Amino acid sequence: MQRPRSAPGNTHGHARGHPGETRTRHAAETWADASAMHARVVGAVIMRDLQTRFGTGYFGFLLGLLIPLAHLTIAIVVTAILGRPAAIGTDVPIFLMTGVLPFVVWLYGHRQIMQTLSQNRSLLYFPGVDLFDLFASRIILEIVTATLVVFIVLGTLAAIGHQPAVANWQGFLLALIQAWLFGVGTGLIFGALGPLLPIAYLFGNILGPLLWGISGIFFLPDAIPERLANILMYNPLCQIIDTLRMSYYSEYYSSFFNQILLNSMILGIVTLGMVIMAAARKIV
Repeated sequence: MQRPRSAPGNTHGHARGHPGETRTRHAAETWADASAMHARVVGAVIMRDLQTRFGTGYFGFLLGLLIPLAHLTIAIVVTAILGRPAAIGTDVPIFLMTGVLPFVVWLYGHRQIMQTLSQNRSLLYFPGVDLFDLFASRIILEIVTATLVVFIVLGTLAAIGHQPAVANWQGFLLALIQAWLFGVGTGLIFGALGPLLPIAYLFGNILGPLLWGISGIFFLPDAIPERLANILMYNPLCQIIDTLRMSYYSEYYSSFFNQILLNSMILGIVTLGMVIMAAARKIV
């Protein structure tokens, strides 16, 4: 005698299990597989960017990291020619470092992320490579690069006799993170707009020299006319440099800095960049 078969609607048998459990396990496996694939692609793109930017030898890598020192050198030379003293303290290179360092962290992140598609767009023709992977690889690479640049700048100043003495390391590092996030946001905006509106690359490149002059590298916002300071208040980099100086110098206090405004601007810029990238992802 044959054993009776279970009815089609019978869900109490142990062999079939729970449909919801099967769907959950399948979704988890799919998410894990997709994450692993994106991680492999991002890693491969990072290695490609390293070779493209710095070459295959250590010399090119070190040279690429030392280039930011040129910004500080230029600022020191300009200040020496003009014969201007430090606005805070007596050490001119240290004062200029507190302005140049966040500017360089922003600039290199902004510029490299902005150039993502112009340099790596051909990779989108390979299976499994997504627009998100290209931008994610640049963002991760710039975290590492910015960290090394900070150590190199501070270490070089200490080596030549200008010992950095940060009063508040937590605030100092937070300001540098804000500069990096600002660079991520502006880089995403101009980088994602570039393929759709090529003139965006032009405006993105102009932004660097413009912010070099109006972000407080050579001056204190509290020392300029109030009407002009009220305009510069909406320049995130000017706010970032000011809060970094308050963290470095224990004796410096600024009425210009507005933490809520700065956080809101950075959040808005990064969000706008992500929205534009998501839109470009459907077009590019």
